[in-house]
Amino acid sequence: MSKSLSNLALGIGLVGGMFIAASGVNADPTEWAKSDYVNYCAACHGLNGTGDGPMASELKGKPTDLTTLAKNSGGVFPSTKMYRTIDGTWDQGNLRAHGSDEMPIWGDVFRRKATGESVYMETKGRILSIIQYIESLQKK
Repeated sequence: MSKSLSNLALGIGLVGGMFIAASGVNADPTEWAKSDYVNYCAACHGLNGTGDGPMASELKGKPTDLTTLAKNSGGVFPSTKMYRTIDGTWDQGNLRAHGSDEMPIWGDVFRRKATGESVYMETKGRILSIIQYIESLQKK
């Protein structure tokens, strides 16, 4: 495992664990991440991440096939780009006033739903756990 991937995994574990402890959820982090993926991503990207969700046909463009992100990035999973895409900071380096034509700004949604004392850490934990789940969907 690469050093950056190890650091990401450690960060996900720490932040995700803090979020789960702060929110009082007694769920396996993997199930919690999958639940967030299903609730926020699967409508467009599909349960398997291939871009065939029930809302895909309603969009102007086909949703990204999330199972090929590493393959399309030279074999390296693009964690930073994924974080900034989900958070809504990819286009300009800061929060967009609106999502792309079709990709919602989930970071803003998660910040509004945060219930713990640290909105930043709770939001980051949710995004990192979704990224970890999406990374598990990569085709080998």
